[in-house]
Amino acid sequence: MRDEVVRAIETSVQQLLARRQRLVLAVSGGADSAVLLHAVSRLRTPDHRIVVASVDHGTGAAATESTAMTVAAAARGGLPAISERLSLPRHDEASLRSARWHFLRGVATTQDAVVVTAHSLDDHVETVMMRVLRGSSARGLAGLWVQSGIERPLLEHRREAIREYARLRGVEFVEDPSNASVAYLRNRVRLQMLPAIRRVQPAFEQDLLGIARRAADLRGEVDSVAQHFVLEGARGGGGLVRLDADALNELPDESLRLLLPAVVSGSGVTLDRRGLVRLASVVRSRAGSRGQLSGGYEAVRTREDVTVSKPTRVDPSVLRLREKGETRFGSFRFLAEPGATILNEAARSSDPWRIYIPKSSEPVVRQWHAGDRLTTDLKGGQRRVKRFLAEAGIVGPLRAGWPVVLCGDDVIWIPGVKASQAAVRDEGRMVHYTCERIRD
Repeated sequence: MRDEVVRAIETSVQQLLARRQRLVLAVSGGADSAVLLHAVSRLRTPDHRIVVASVDHGTGAAATESTAMTVAAAARGGLPAISERLSLPRHDEASLRSARWHFLRGVATTQDAVVVTAHSLDDHVETVMMRVLRGSSARGLAGLWVQSGIERPLLEHRREAIREYARLRGVEFVEDPSNASVAYLRNRVRLQMLPAIRRVQPAFEQDLLGIARRAADLRGEVDSVAQHFVLEGARGGGGLVRLDADALNELPDESLRLLLPAVVSGSGVTLDRRGLVRLASVVRSRAGSRGQLSGGYEAVRTREDVTVSKPTRVDPSVLRLREKGETRFGSFRFLAEPGATILNEAARSSDPWRIYIPKSSEPVVRQWHAGDRLTTDLKGGQRRVKRFLAEAGIVGPLRAGWPVVLCGDDVIWIPGVKASQAAVRDEGRMVHYTCERIRD
């Protein structure tokens, strides 16, 4: 039994080390993560670059002791450690988890590494059960068996086996008293609900794992199909994610609800039940409709697509466009090329992302205003900027912060929409401006 337990866990860790070289170990000081740290320290090679990351949740002396023990164990194993003590106004599960993952992802980004956790099969069962209680869809019931970029080498091992490894290898760990508190839903599921269900239905966990496995397989298949509904490079960059609204609108309601969470998930958007209903409604609606999603995201329907984005703060100032080099305005970048060869009228009027402006005009850029009118020619002809934006499908929150370029009091360019070259006099010294939409 001793050899089987040790061999099984160390085999899982060796498989991790064989496919990953740069790791951030998330270690709390509890039994599972202490075993992970011990096994990785034993089995790593000089080629590995491993950092231990530990969070003191600020919940009491036990949490502080766990962090101190983790840092000491990392030092004994020859690994560097980074720790942080949280100071949160609330100590609920969601707040603690969010702060912990913010820290771990920050360390991983700095180290150019992947986060490794010590989640066990019992953690997975509890996660799936919690999602059942919350009415999760099949996507959520996949639990921890999701391809998320997080490594979980102990996920197929029971908590009992991990603790046996700790006993056999003499691994020290701290029992956090908060693990016994039924104030947390996970603890109530672990300590009360699952034991009660096991007494009535001993095969319950295996049935639950079977559902989770089927859900994970379904999620993988849906994710592969969902990518066909994502538009790339639409309108020169732009929103967080752009969806093929016409193709989605052709799907039956059940298929649409199944696909939408997968379509937006790659951009970090998680749809709750209300958000899913609202996004589906926007897909089914006419151009100009929009819906508020969770996390501050908005969905906006245009003629061609649905854009899911988080509205950004707009710089309201007026900026002078540089005569050479780059000018940044919100999520737009203007590049100037002085003394450029001037193309013929047809060529230079065909691309709304570029324009030639006399150097003497001293052009400026600002966000568009509701009363703005675009000067269309040297005779002073004008048309409302709002109409140009609407015709280009730039509606609702997409309009927020959209720039216009002025020469004097005249708006002569709506980047990406209309370059009014006919409103600009040709002079000996012209500057060629191009604009592009960028992601922050």
